[in-house]
Amino acid sequence: MDFYFVSRPALLAVLFIKEQLREPVALFWTVVSPAVTYYLIAYARAPLSDGAVDYLSSTSWFYAFVSSNVALFGLAFYIVGRRESGFLRSFVYTERTKFIFLVGQFSAYSAVSILYCSVFYILTRVFTEGLDVAEYLVIVGRFYVCFLVFSIPSLLLTLIPLGFQNASTLFSILSLTMLALGIVSSTSVSPALAMVSFFNPMWWANRIMLGGVVECGLVFLVVIVSLLFLFLVMCRFLLINPVWSRY
Repeated sequence: MDFYFVSRPALLAVLFIKEQLREPVALFWTVVSPAVTYYLIAYARAPLSDGAVDYLSSTSWFYAFVSSNVALFGLAFYIVGRRESGFLRSFVYTERTKFIFLVGQFSAYSAVSILYCSVFYILTRVFTEGLDVAEYLVIVGRFYVCFLVFSIPSLLLTLIPLGFQNASTLFSILSLTMLALGIVSSTSVSPALAMVSFFNPMWWANRIMLGGVVECGLVFLVVIVSLLFLFLVMCRFLLINPVWSRY
C-alpha cells in the first residue's frame, strides 16, 4: 500500500474536520441544545428527587441522541450534500477514489463525534460533581461505539437516491422516531415494543452507554463486521451523480 493511498484519506479528513468546525450552528444544535435540555429536565425533577441520580443514568439517552445526530447529520448528510453539489461526480468516480473519500469522511466524523462527546461531557459535568478523567475516557469509548452503531443505517441511507432537502427531512424523522420509541420501550413491558426495541439503534446505544461494550460484546462484533462489509459495498455502489442530474 503506497504512501499516497494512506495519506490522501488523512488529508481529506483534516479538510472535512475544518469544514465542520466552521459551522458553529451545527455544534449548537447537536451538543449545546441537548445540554441545555438536560439541565432543564434536571431542574424540573430536582424537587421530586430523593437523592443523587447517577450521571450516566440521567444522560445516557442524551449521549445516544448526540451520537445519532453526528452519524446522520454529519457522516451521512454531508455525503448526500457533496453528491448533490456535484463534488462526488467531479472527484470521486472510481472504486479507488471512492475508498479514499469514504475513509476520509468516516475518519473526519469519527474525530468530530469524539469532539462533540467531549463538549457535551464538559457542559453537563462541570456544573455538577466536576470533571473526572477516568469517567470521561469510559464515556468517550462507549459514545464512539454508539457512533459506529448509528453509522451503519446512516451509510445505508446514502445509497438511496435522495435530494438534499428530502434527506434532511428523512433524517430528522428517523432521529426523533428512534429516540421516542427507545424511551417509550424502556418503560414498557409490551412484547411488541420489546421487538421494536431490538431493531432500534437508539435503544442499543442507550444500553451501550449504561452497560458498556463488554455487556454488548456480540453487538460490537456484529457492528464492526457490518461496517467493513458496508464499506466494500459502498466502494462499488456509492451514488456519485446528483439526484437532479440526468447524465
